[in-house]
Amino acid sequence: MAENDLLLAEYKRRDFLKLLGSGSLLTLSIQGAEPPVRLRMAPDGLVDAFTGKIEMGQGARTLLAQAIAEELRLPVERIRLTMADTDLVPDDGGTWASLTSPETVPAVRKDAAAFAGHSLTEPRDWKVLGQSVPPLHGRAAVTGSLQYCGDLHVENMRHGCIVRPDAYRARLESFDDSAARAIPGVQVVRDGDLLGVVAPDRQTALEAARLVQAKWKPEPLPSLDEMRETFRTKSIEPVEVKDTRYPPLIRQGDTEAALAKAHRRLHSTYWLPPIAHVALEPRAAIAEWRDGTLVVRCGKQAPFLVRAELAKAFGVPESKVRIIVTMPGGGFGGKQRGECELEAARLAKAAQAPVRLAWTREEEFWVAYSRPAALVDVESGVDAAGRLSAWRFRNYNAGAPGIKPPYVIADMSNEFWRSETPLRQGSYRALAATANNFARESHVDEWAHELKQDPLEFRLANIDDARLKEALEKGAALFGWGRRKLGNGRGFGLACNLEKLARLALFVETEGAAKQLRVVRLVAVGDFGAALNPDNLKNQMQGAIIQGLGGALWEQLRFDGSRQLTRRLSQYRVPRFQDVPDLRVEIIDRREIPAAGAGESSIALPAPALANALYAATGVRPHALPLTT
Repeated sequence: MAENDLLLAEYKRRDFLKLLGSGSLLTLSIQGAEPPVRLRMAPDGLVDAFTGKIEMGQGARTLLAQAIAEELRLPVERIRLTMADTDLVPDDGGTWASLTSPETVPAVRKDAAAFAGHSLTEPRDWKVLGQSVPPLHGRAAVTGSLQYCGDLHVENMRHGCIVRPDAYRARLESFDDSAARAIPGVQVVRDGDLLGVVAPDRQTALEAARLVQAKWKPEPLPSLDEMRETFRTKSIEPVEVKDTRYPPLIRQGDTEAALAKAHRRLHSTYWLPPIAHVALEPRAAIAEWRDGTLVVRCGKQAPFLVRAELAKAFGVPESKVRIIVTMPGGGFGGKQRGECELEAARLAKAAQAPVRLAWTREEEFWVAYSRPAALVDVESGVDAAGRLSAWRFRNYNAGAPGIKPPYVIADMSNEFWRSETPLRQGSYRALAATANNFARESHVDEWAHELKQDPLEFRLANIDDARLKEALEKGAALFGWGRRKLGNGRGFGLACNLEKLARLALFVETEGAAKQLRVVRLVAVGDFGAALNPDNLKNQMQGAIIQGLGGALWEQLRFDGSRQLTRRLSQYRVPRFQDVPDLRVEIIDRREIPAAGAGESSIALPAPALANALYAATGVRPHALPLTT
């Protein structure tokens, strides 16, 4: 979505890293920007590597170590990687958009090879890359010794808690803190609309916060139905922008003329509600002021962006803010900004002591930003031969990522209309590609059934990308597409995508409908170019597909006239172990082709594939998520 373009723009200007100590130093560069990784030989014989990327379970630590080890002709165990400490590492942008494999890994390989004094290793000669190296933190993770952000403590640390309004948005009018201040060791902090307490321990902080009597002036909140209409009536028409990762307008030919002369036309509207990230670990941060310098320990995907936010908030140079990132316990795009970190820093400044602030699960639901709601209009036409000939696609509010179709259409206009919304919204795994692919693949499936064509054959007839065709054909063969008959409540569906240079296909089998809908079987094929770590690549694809089941089948946030009603996991259905069906994932390894990003792409497949299977089983076409309501 467009927000990520703004986030990436934050990284145009940064200070260079200065590393002190013995041994050689190598500085790597990438696309003329500041170097994302630096290497030096340490006195103990290990290679120290430094990167602003973070490890959040997606395998970045292992993959970057593999890339360095490959070109230095060393085992992975000889690489010691320091990640995301803004005082020690260079700023290489946030850990988002699946950029580590396609951008950071090639830069590391190139300059590590130069440092070693040889040319870049040919993929056919790889000894470390291309191998399924287990996660370097795997043993610590399964034995419980791996530290996550919520595990951190520092000396003389106090605990904070924020007093929040019950309303989604509200202004603080007055408060009575006498009962809270009567508890020994409790300090109440008021800083603008921020009202919080600091206490010797977390339980006391929570109890003191409950005792503060605050009066708030809430802002009214429109219903989701009202917001949906506002998306169209108060949206901004896009203009062509060439130099951006996610163009808001991609067009070719004359769409209006093509629609006018189309042999047949079809118009459909699709809706996706806002959903929550639901990372296993809620946000947590420890903030400490030391002689005018702010040190924050946290679990964030973009440490230098958070540093910039905090520096601006407190009016200090960025050099006076240090962010140290620990494993965040899941992020999925939800831990990019510095909300919790800023609150912790404000409490710490008032308390003149290190303060740990940990959000509750309830706060994760109704204070954090969510995936944007999406309204998508698709109008298209086919020629007399039944081929797609005209295409107008409008996404309101959600964003531009994944907006371009993988189909051959001579005349098309793909548009992201920025809309007004009162909701806190931001990045979510794959950004708007999930909404765009749900609408597009549902619409294409509608065409196949309108024309009485097989949905697979209709797609193949409108695709000229050989790799995407191969992914579809291989998936169909593994799934047995066309060899099973519908009936007894069974449905079969498929979806494909070309996202972040990856070619993807998913085939599904379902049983039942509505709240009884059950996913029986999934077969997925992914072509990400070179498989740098095949097992991890499969893990990423499996994880994204399983997460995508939640948004497709159950997940949605609910609101009333002033509040967000969804505040706990008992009110919010995410995939459970019992929901995971027979899942087969196959990777097409194209060693000669640069690796594409893999962490996000596959999440865009389940929703349309399941919707298409549901239609095949029931004859009722879903146009909104989640499918079970």
